Amino acid sequence: MSQRIQDYLLASAGRGREVVQAGPFTVTISAHDPLVYINYAIPAAGADPTPADIAALEAAFTSRSRTPRLEYLPGLAPLVEPALLAAGFTVTHRLPLMECPPGGTVDQPLADGIEFVEPTTDEELFGLLGAQHEAFGEAPPTDEHVARARSREDITVFARTLDGEPVGGGSAVAAKDGISEVAGIAVRPKFERRGIGGAITLHLTRAAHAAGAGLVFLTPGGDPQERVYARVGYRRTDSVLFLTKEPA
Repeated sequence: MSQRIQDYLLASAGRGREVVQAGPFTVTISAHDPLVYINYAIPAAGADPTPADIAALEAAFTSRSRTPRLEYLPGLAPLVEPALLAAGFTVTHRLPLMECPPGGTVDQPLADGIEFVEPTTDEELFGLLGAQHEAFGEAPPTDEHVARARSREDITVFARTLDGEPVGGGSAVAAKDGISEVAGIAVRPKFERRGIGGAITLHLTRAAHAAGAGLVFLTPGGDPQERVYARVGYRRTDSVLFLTKEPA
């Protein structure tokens, strides 16, 4: 199962990005956005990188003014972590990977006064992206962010109050080979602790299952998120490792 997910991550990472091969590393770079979490590399299964491979990996990022970063399932390439640590990389996160099979979800009530819509207009997309950017501590979205969001074929949900105030949202990546990733679950701080994040996750997970995904997974950002997803029906099955090398 881990190999299926890693293959899926490799296939998904290149969508709308430049893809560079550096030895056993597939590097994906956004030409438009320097945010570290959308610019990263994935090693091939069983990779045993040489110093030359690691130098090429770093150069693929730094030559494009990006921070070298990896995001992968460490059990499939156990020799990568020690090699990169020796080269000056740092483990920034080691997070659980959680899965939810069809029929495994648990109902979550939607808070009073909140509705879900599929964002289609620019106003709705700005509302969704604005809520996500606020929740993740990022700068407000631009027209370019909206254009990129509109071009994707993901399942997306926008949570708002009945009078139109943005609350949050998220997406389920369009299923590929029966797999979908739920990502970007966000709730603006003023609306937290009302069960909205769990309801968003439930909505997207069931939509992904209905669209043909027999395997739906996500990566929580910490213990609070993991508890939310566990209530929805997700269970920890693996881990995801994040390695970064900051500029000297």
